[in-house]
Amino acid sequence: MSEGKLIHIMGTSSNAGKSTITMGICRILSDMGYSVSPFKAMNMSLNSISTPDGYEISRSQWLQAKASRTVADWKINPILLKPEGSGKSQVIFMGKSIGSRTIEDYGKLLRDEARSAVREALKSLLDRYDVVVAEGSGSAAEINLYDRDLANTWLTSEFKGTGILVTNIENGGAFSSLYGTKSLAQFPEVLKYFIINNMRGSTELLRYGIEKISSMTGMLSMGVIPHMENSKLPGEDSLDYSNINGTKVGIIRYPYFENYSDIDPLIQMGLGKYITSPEQLETVDSILLPGSKNVYEDLDFIIKTGLGKKITEFHEKGLKIIGICGGYQILSRSIKDPGNVQLPVSEIKGLGLLDTDFIYNSKKEISEVKYEGSLGNLPITGTAYFIHYGREQRKNDDKFVNTGRGPEGSISSDGKIIGTNLHGILENSSVFHWFTGLQRSRSYEETLEDNIQSFSRNLSVNLKRELLMQIVNGT
Repeated sequence: MSEGKLIHIMGTSSNAGKSTITMGICRILSDMGYSVSPFKAMNMSLNSISTPDGYEISRSQWLQAKASRTVADWKINPILLKPEGSGKSQVIFMGKSIGSRTIEDYGKLLRDEARSAVREALKSLLDRYDVVVAEGSGSAAEINLYDRDLANTWLTSEFKGTGILVTNIENGGAFSSLYGTKSLAQFPEVLKYFIINNMRGSTELLRYGIEKISSMTGMLSMGVIPHMENSKLPGEDSLDYSNINGTKVGIIRYPYFENYSDIDPLIQMGLGKYITSPEQLETVDSILLPGSKNVYEDLDFIIKTGLGKKITEFHEKGLKIIGICGGYQILSRSIKDPGNVQLPVSEIKGLGLLDTDFIYNSKKEISEVKYEGSLGNLPITGTAYFIHYGREQRKNDDKFVNTGRGPEGSISSDGKIIGTNLHGILENSSVFHWFTGLQRSRSYEETLEDNIQSFSRNLSVNLKRELLMQIVNGT
């Protein structure tokens, strides 16, 4: 069996559109009958997910795998950095956490150990798939990071792939960005094609510039992609979730909010607005306390801003509240951390709205789980995932659901507050209906598939597919 082809989508900057274009090309090739896998050597994101076999990867690579119609595993994202603040990040290496590291520490890891993991992962994928569509990281010309840059032109050169450079014309300076990135790239010869993304207006305005930049750089244009309104695809990291302008649901926006993908079902339906002050809660009908990377600091934020008192008053009015993972812990009576795994002290008190206590373990739990239960007369079944350190030590509340690992989560005695460690729970239509009062006409999964297909179809129309086929066929 011959080795698969590597197509490498890189950018002139962050926010060029690499993630969605990678996703779209994965779906285009899958629709054509090729076996396809995504790949990103290194990602920095607080948006992660558990694979079916219990490894942690970036949510954006999971989405690309879904577009590829393949099952995600750690090899599609061998290194994930989850920023914690104060110059530290939690490092997910080959799908498992190896703890919190300083910039200097994880820089050394990237220089000394990570290349072999990246090689192993990508080699395995190229042996299994017809095509691997890899995504670069940041800019393809981060000249200060060449000794540790595993996701850009070094990778293309190492595996004899074909590089496609994407620039976002809305950022300004598209042509100078293409020229500069090609000139400064570590291995410029691998950059064969370019895509101008997010164009508003007539592409004819770009014709001369495209011809000129092609003659100056030797790169061929693979297309101009128009701006696509309201695609409502899941974001890659916090920047993609910076402007949430929905209604009805208040999302507590504490400083260390993580796992933004938990609010994707709300965004799909035009719901959800960030809450950072008590007064803003007057305008919503329900509250979500999402995941937290630093429960100690985020609980302090809630108390000092007066949000904690207001959330309690909100509950007294009989309105609904959900806490997910760190948000669940914040709603609890107490959180113990005798080994200082996550907290700077041995114990803190939560808001006490759920009669549950937590304790932190040194081992991080990462797993995909099936659950079943009911909310009143609404049956709930589905699949979600755990990514957390804290576990329930004691609870007097009713359980939320049953899983293969036993009872999970809590429901307050009045049935108005749910706490759960299950990420993705709002993707369940019954839970969504209970929380928002809205009945979905199509499930989250169906809507997500619609959005993937719609984006990919629009991309396909504007992409020079004959050039894509030349890469795939090696002609």
